[in-house]
Amino acid sequence: MRQHSLHESLIRAFASDQLQLPAFPAVAMRLQQALHDPKTRVTDLEKMIVGDQVLASQILRSANSSLYKGLQPITTIQKAIIRLGVRQVATLAMAISQRSLYLIRNPLLNRYMTKLWQHAFASAMGSQWLARRCGYQPQADNAFLAGLLHNIGQLVILRVMDELYSGSNPGEDDLPETLLHEILNSNLHNAQGYVLMKRWNLPEEYCIVARDHHKELYDNSQLLLVIVRLMDQACEKLGIGLQQGDTQISLAATPEAQALGLKEVMLAEMEILLEDGVTMASQI
Repeated sequence: MRQHSLHESLIRAFASDQLQLPAFPAVAMRLQQALHDPKTRVTDLEKMIVGDQVLASQILRSANSSLYKGLQPITTIQKAIIRLGVRQVATLAMAISQRSLYLIRNPLLNRYMTKLWQHAFASAMGSQWLARRCGYQPQADNAFLAGLLHNIGQLVILRVMDELYSGSNPGEDDLPETLLHEILNSNLHNAQGYVLMKRWNLPEEYCIVARDHHKELYDNSQLLLVIVRLMDQACEKLGIGLQQGDTQISLAATPEAQALGLKEVMLAEMEILLEDGVTMASQI
């Protein structure tokens, strides 16, 4: 399939009334609401997670991973909440509930989905960590979700491509890597990410991150946007996601790092955390 015809097919699909956009997972919606409700109790959160056996098992697996592992294994959601904290377990559960969106039928496209998931999860962890380290603790949970969802437009593109090729089995000759990268990194994914965020009725600050995280000119007063833009560049440097990796990128020299007042030592810590995030994403 020629490049322009695939692009046109995607445009027609997005413009179609028949397009089925993915739904925001119900448990993720409840968890998001719980995080912003001061009346939420630990038992409320525990019930939400325990009610979904797959989610609960993944939470326990993640809580016992090398990133969080303590002296004693965690065997219950209650113990996970005690060790990791209510908010950490809630955000972790929210991420895990998103994982199913990154699974599609076509093997070639699914490899890209795996890379996209690793980028999303690592960005979420890095964004949350950075918000805390920079003194924006109240925004840490929001930073996690912004990092998790900022490239959701690429997910939509891959899912639509999977539908376009339904019944066939395109290989690398039909979808060369250069073609996939060009389409996935085009402005199309920013626009579709914004549309999906709006469809999910998420707060405007998340929608702005999805729309503007690659824009040359952006509003640097938007904290979540600045944090996620820095995560994107850090992931590009490390080759986390769809990029090959570029060691020439100097994060300390970026406007985003300077706006956040970040020094080389903290940026180096952030890179280690992002690599840990990739490992953890692979275990979910």
